[in-house]
Amino acid sequence: MERDGCDVVGMTGMPEAALARELAMDYAAIAVVANWAAGKGEGDGEISMAEIEQNLHMGMANTASLLKAFIEIG
Repeated sequence: MERDGCDVVGMTGMPEAALARELAMDYAAIAVVANWAAGKGEGDGEISMAEIEQNLHMGMANTASLLKAFIEIG
């Protein structure tokens, strides 16, 4: 997928995006990357469960800040 220009491969999102398009609905997604593919993260070797959890907590905190800022603007 990297050769095709992909930076992130998600596990979900496409079904919702396709259905929203069929209904002519605006759609946006916020993704948290918590587990990089082998050889794609910092360092080398496998990512530990502790690192995944740390990435997830940091990503969710960033998401909460983003949504809060968006709501305050709207």
